[in-house]
Amino acid sequence: MMINRINPILALLVVFMLGADPGRALAQDLALAIYAGQLTKEKWEDAVSSEADFADATIIVAAGSWTFARLFDDKLSWEVEAQVGKYVGEQDHWEFNLPIVGLRWHRFPWETYLATSLAWGIGPSYATRVPQVEVETSGESSRWLIYWFGELTLGPPAADWEIMMRLHHRSDGFGSVADDGGSNVLCAGIRFRF
Repeated sequence: MMINRINPILALLVVFMLGADPGRALAQDLALAIYAGQLTKEKWEDAVSSEADFADATIIVAAGSWTFARLFDDKLSWEVEAQVGKYVGEQDHWEFNLPIVGLRWHRFPWETYLATSLAWGIGPSYATRVPQVEVETSGESSRWLIYWFGELTLGPPAADWEIMMRLHHRSDGFGSVADDGGSNVLCAGIRFRF
């Protein structure tokens, strides 16, 4: 079919336009992350402060990711990630997230001693039930919200694993997806790359 031939061509064109190295852009860089975190009752800006008010709810997440482009001499990579999360405690439901735009910065002055990356991603989020803590803190919520994350990773240079710290955030998108709702989870875990 003609459409099947056009999609890879358009993808390559976008990669070239972004300044990617075409030899590396098509290489599969897969990763699996396992992380857990405690739900907070604040807005994301307050959740990352030292005075976070934690809810009695924990999420455990398995996330697979694929780096499909490396840009600007490997300083920046572009990823897609799929997550399955399970809450325990005050919330007891499953959550599925698909951050389809994930940008990761890899270059820091200390990289020969400590591999570091900063990442941000955004995509849809679906909860199998309307999350109870989101309703308690926001007045209401929805099963479908926007998911975004901010992440810091640290690990030995050239290792195939890294420690990750992540802000796991569900959002109403300033009312664009739902009238109200959202949550923040402070998470830590480990990622294996292969």
